[in-house]
Amino acid sequence: MNPDAAAEIQAQIVRLAQQIEELRAGASVALDVVDGHSRHLADLSGAFGSVSAGHSAWLADLQAAADVSAARTNSHEAQLATQGETIAALPHGTVPGPHIGAGGAAAAIATTQNVWAVMRYLESPAVGHPDDVLISVVLCTVDRPASLRAAISSVLAQRHRNLELIVVDNGGGAATAAVLDAVSDSRLIRVAAGEAQMRRGAAAARNLGLSHVSGEIVAYLDDDNLMDPGWLHAVAWAFRRWPDTELLYGARIVDDGAAAAGLATGAMPGLQFDEWDRQRIEAGNYIDMNVIAHRRGLAAARFDETVHGADDWEMLLRATAMRDPLALPAIACIYRTDAADRLSERGGRPDMLRSIRSTAFTARPLRVLSHNAMFPLLSETYIHEEMLALKQSGATIAFSASQVSVSPFAIEEPIYDDLLAGVRALRPDVIFMYWATHAAEALAQLEGLGIPFAVRVHSFDYDQQLIQRIQAHPLCIGIWAYPGRLAALPGAHGLRPLFVRHEEMPDPQDVRDLVLSVSAGLPKKNWPLVFEAMDLLDDLDRHIIIARSNGMEDVPDRIIAASKAFRHPPTITVNADRSEVFALLGRTSVLTYTVDEGTQLGMPMSVIEGMRAGACIVHVDDDALRPVLGESWRPYRTASDVERHVREVMAGGPLIEEERRRNKEWALEHFCAPELRTAFHAELSQALTDWFLSR
Repeated sequence: MNPDAAAEIQAQIVRLAQQIEELRAGASVALDVVDGHSRHLADLSGAFGSVSAGHSAWLADLQAAADVSAARTNSHEAQLATQGETIAALPHGTVPGPHIGAGGAAAAIATTQNVWAVMRYLESPAVGHPDDVLISVVLCTVDRPASLRAAISSVLAQRHRNLELIVVDNGGGAATAAVLDAVSDSRLIRVAAGEAQMRRGAAAARNLGLSHVSGEIVAYLDDDNLMDPGWLHAVAWAFRRWPDTELLYGARIVDDGAAAAGLATGAMPGLQFDEWDRQRIEAGNYIDMNVIAHRRGLAAARFDETVHGADDWEMLLRATAMRDPLALPAIACIYRTDAADRLSERGGRPDMLRSIRSTAFTARPLRVLSHNAMFPLLSETYIHEEMLALKQSGATIAFSASQVSVSPFAIEEPIYDDLLAGVRALRPDVIFMYWATHAAEALAQLEGLGIPFAVRVHSFDYDQQLIQRIQAHPLCIGIWAYPGRLAALPGAHGLRPLFVRHEEMPDPQDVRDLVLSVSAGLPKKNWPLVFEAMDLLDDLDRHIIIARSNGMEDVPDRIIAASKAFRHPPTITVNADRSEVFALLGRTSVLTYTVDEGTQLGMPMSVIEGMRAGACIVHVDDDALRPVLGESWRPYRTASDVERHVREVMAGGPLIEEERRRNKEWALEHFCAPELRTAFHAELSQALTDWFLSR
């Protein structure tokens, strides 16, 4: 994006913010469906950059959508991240909102020309008439005989003649019956809704209509609107031309855009047609039911009868969760704003909209961006493992990092140089961060983005005050911590480290003759004790693997230099590839792990990998580890303790084999089981839903 374009977008956002403030000022008068100004604001969503030009109906989208935080609204950087690129590179046919100015008018003209071109093309004799396709139109009516008569006529007058019109009488009375009796066309099928369907509203009526369709394609019309004469012809043509299409939507003409927004009437009719934007549709519905058509076999095309006044939005979210619909630039209907008792004007709608919005992401893969201080880092492989657990449970994941890792390893998932780049590319539902200290440093940037975040705290940053401050942040959906630390963190979620790639480990070798130590190159490791113990075991094959850490890159070199003071130093490898570590674990008899006394312990992946490989574990004596590691590991306090344990294991025998078996089974059950990954995914999804509902 060039600087001039960026500056223009920033100016546009300022103007948008001013318009939002004007909207807020008049909200309590314009909307009588909520109690108080704050409830109105909670019912708004943030799809500011893609609403229709040439009419005032964009206010209706904003009404359904200003629950973007004040930080995002006021932050130019955040707007550029989430909307600026979209504004600068609008695809052909997109209609931006009036606040975009000259660019918006140009795009509106392009869209109008596109719709005109498609409809003119469809009128050509060369296109033909695909009348072999039976289309079912579901029309529900409730005691509006005058508008019903016009709606029925608009369907029966379609250029596409092979249709059936299923009219669901949802309690219209004698006047409605008279209108239906007067229609002699055999293509009209009357369905009387029972008392139960009437009580459940429009969703139940539509479902009843769907149960009677026999057409290959289904379209919809409300009794207060008019179907454009060429709509079903356009629908049949589109489904024939793109046979893999399951659902499409078209344009509509709104007779009075200002009235559609709930304001004073008097506006000119306007064309509404927007390109598909999944993020925007999850923030608020901008596609009317009257412009939708789908194949009869579409499994998701049923309406939730518990969702009153927004069942069309809920169905559309499910039906398009895994596959985008076709945006068909053809006019579907004339949308009339003068009918009484419209569903969109009924009370109770804000809470329902908020409920749907809070679970919109559950219909498709959860998008998680893991933002880290440095990544990928060989000494912190648990970060990748836990995110892989979400991926294997259905999430879409990506990574970003503030620093370049000094000990990287290869991964398949995308990695972005900074948080902003990751947000632009993935458009995440939640940002999952590791380490409370890193989250605290990133708070200002997170506030600017306005995207909810979660934090996984580690052993070295259990600063309760810091964690509680982050936990109380309005954008924080939750804290995840090791189970043994939950008592100090009320409200936090417990999560053991997850080992997803354990199946890549080779089968153990017949001969286990290696004493192995794997750890990060950090000063907190008790290196003097490690070397003293290794020196006592100089008759055995000993290997130390160290990973470099950012900011402490020289530690491995100092460790290697210090090892030379001993008589028989072990083999030391810096930044070994993980596959190399797995291969060594296959012949490891004992894995040792040491830290300085008093160091807060986490849950080293090397210990988990060693248990999974069936090695015996020698670990610093700490009762806090017993709930995590079980009872078969071997605690030490001195170098002599380490030597004694190693000698016992090397001697072998049935008890040692049983210890190896218990270690492997413990790892499989407590760190590797698929249900642990599923539970983590479900817990994160629920936390995000709860966060949305609490706003």
